[in-house]
Amino acid sequence: MKKYLTAPLTALMLLEALASSASAEAMAPPAGYSVRQAVQAGNVASRSAPTPCTSLSIDCVVSQNSGYNTGIYPRGVKTYFSWYAGGPAATGNGAPPSEFSSLTGWGQIYPQAGSSNVAANIYMKDYRVFVHLKSGGWQLVQDQATNSIGGHHYVADFANNSFSAMGLDVQSDGSVRMDSPPSGYNDHFWMEPRGSYDPGTVDGVFSMAQLRTDSESANLIANFGGDWWRNTSAPYLYQNGVFVNNPGIGMGSWVKLTTTYQYFFFTTMTKSQLQAEPPPPLR
Repeated sequence: MKKYLTAPLTALMLLEALASSASAEAMAPPAGYSVRQAVQAGNVASRSAPTPCTSLSIDCVVSQNSGYNTGIYPRGVKTYFSWYAGGPAATGNGAPPSEFSSLTGWGQIYPQAGSSNVAANIYMKDYRVFVHLKSGGWQLVQDQATNSIGGHHYVADFANNSFSAMGLDVQSDGSVRMDSPPSGYNDHFWMEPRGSYDPGTVDGVFSMAQLRTDSESANLIANFGGDWWRNTSAPYLYQNGVFVNNPGIGMGSWVKLTTTYQYFFFTTMTKSQLQAEPPPPLR
């Protein structure tokens, strides 16, 4: 079986930069501010965990991108981090900066906080990223079938961007098998090279992948997101509290992995926008 080489990132993802105090202050609520406080303050709506999506539907996409606190949290992530409870992705306003022409889809997998877990294998297939064009229609910009998958085990809260090697093996069916996160770490992965589009032509993003684990006792959770990039070769640059070359697009809710493949979605599009012009996989 082919094994992807996991070369270190030449530019760091939005989440990885949370390790710096400047980034954490810019991205997270004040120290001591917890998800429980946010719920009590009415800033985070709470509901039961989403039903696993084993078939394609717009309702499933919306359930993973509504910004609700589902009660599923990543072990080792600081509770005051703004993405501890997942992220409100579907804002209806997903345009990149006007001069930008690239993006990268990524995902992350964590042990579930408050649950025991065992080492397991994780399998991912059919990871694809689309952009919505202002003129109408969708453009496929990254596809697991033709892109490579890179990634590492990063320290759970990305402190100092410390990481260790993570196995990424292509299976005979085209899926990728990766190790489950060791204690204190996550699985953080992305597609490479970056996807491209014409500047000024994009106003939204939709991505999807299928994940499963091979152990009922793994107790793993995952979500997907993405970063805009200035172009396909721009370096990571953080200045004065701003991600100059790779502002984050967002991320979806946390969803628990099962031993059956299920769909994981990330989109900036609202339900009405998806219904008016569904991305190709949802037609």
